[in-house]
Amino acid sequence: MHVGQYRVRYRDVYSAGVVLNARYLDICDEAFTEFFRALGFTSADLSAVPFDGALAHMDATFASTSTVDDVLDMDVLCERVGSSSLVLVFTLTREDQEVFRGVARYVNVDKSGTPTPIPDALRTALAS
Repeated sequence: MHVGQYRVRYRDVYSAGVVLNARYLDICDEAFTEFFRALGFTSADLSAVPFDGALAHMDATFASTSTVDDVLDMDVLCERVGSSSLVLVFTLTREDQEVFRGVARYVNVDKSGTPTPIPDALRTALAS
């Protein structure tokens, strides 16, 4: 699902003029928010459901570089939904060229940090 675009800012790059690798995780975090918004869940809605997706693991592939003012398309695919976790695939492209791909596992946790089941309302939305 295409969830939006991200314009690379000066704060995203380091002295070589390219995006610092860690910043791609920040961009994925923005794509995460936009993905759930596209499914009909604002941040407040996710809290009410309740869903608090803690990032447990991410595999990252840095395929190309980005520089200031590049516009990255943010695409997110839900690859799997388990009992208390889900796997999202983030693909960031610039003019149809893959720049970054991240496969992330999120675990739904309660306020104490204990894994808890994915709520039915969210499970249904992710299946559609």
